[in-house]
Amino acid sequence: MKKIKDIIIFYPSFERGGVTVNLINFINFALKKKNNIYLISRNPDLSKFPYKKRIKFIKIANCSIPFISERLLTSLLSILSLIKIFDKCKKSESVVFSFQSNIIPIIISKIFNRKIIIRNSEDAIDATKFADNKFFAYFILFSKIIFYNFADGIITNSQKSKKSLQSIIYIKKKIKLIFNPYLQKILKRKKKKKENLILSVGRLCKQKNFETLIKGFYIFQKKFPKYKLLILGHGYNEKKLLNLAISLQIDKKIRFKGWVKDVKKYYDTPKIFVMTSLYEGLPNALIDAVNFEIPSISTKCSGASDILTNKNGIFFRTMDDNDLADKMIKCVLNYQNSMKKIKGSKKFIKHFLAKPQSKKYLEYCNEIIQKI
Repeated sequence: MKKIKDIIIFYPSFERGGVTVNLINFINFALKKKNNIYLISRNPDLSKFPYKKRIKFIKIANCSIPFISERLLTSLLSILSLIKIFDKCKKSESVVFSFQSNIIPIIISKIFNRKIIIRNSEDAIDATKFADNKFFAYFILFSKIIFYNFADGIITNSQKSKKSLQSIIYIKKKIKLIFNPYLQKILKRKKKKKENLILSVGRLCKQKNFETLIKGFYIFQKKFPKYKLLILGHGYNEKKLLNLAISLQIDKKIRFKGWVKDVKKYYDTPKIFVMTSLYEGLPNALIDAVNFEIPSISTKCSGASDILTNKNGIFFRTMDDNDLADKMIKCVLNYQNSMKKIKGSKKFIKHFLAKPQSKKYLEYCNEIIQKI
């Protein structure tokens, strides 16, 4: 029986965020299992890897060209690096594992007759529906419809994102659901005094839909004026969101903290966590909220029902600030029941523990090379 030896990780743009945490957890697990890791990326934070000396890091040069996005350019520059690694790895013992910009590694892997697994986390349909640039979004969707069928395996991380992919991929049996290898442990929480604070975490962009959060908070704080809103994250919409808060005269009650290195320390005292995303894959910020036992209110975006569960979740209609405000008010008025719901959801977050999900990733790599 063939066994995976070399895993070629394609992750051109090493970014701050949930995907990077999942990637780091998987790589560390694979290194413990004595697999060789080839990491194709630009400027990764190697301090995150306790076994970093065993990672064969292939650095992509920094470069910029007008009118070409940084991520696309970085992906194009990584092609030569990917081809060079093929000379070092046997076909029967290696697989390409793409965590980002999947189309390019699919094309190169098929040209060189190599096995490739791609990870597609976001809801493909909603990501297109709510995209900033609709023309580019439809181009990406059309590319996925064509090229994803050539991948040997496709990992998705939530029920809704799996269903979305099944609607556009012809060979549906290639799609496998494996939840994020994210949590290191499930916390045992002691009772702590909570502040009149609402927390939300995410990039300040259209996808996260913080406009609805601010408008919903504006309605909510009329009934509960002592509450404040804390938003962690940075992005191109920051000025627009700040101006919205000023126009509603609630800017003194909202704090934009920006990007923070240690997000977890902000989860200790908020009474409510809110996620207003238009689409997601499997939102790690919401997993953290459940782990810290913060009553959570969310849209029914991809992954939310896997985390909160339909039975225990508090959901509001997407882009409906009135419905959000109503759910926030009910959450506070019935706080004991809200706490009961979040503790009910916490029973299921074992599905997102890093070790068992990383093991599933590695088992899937082995499954794919058996087909050679």
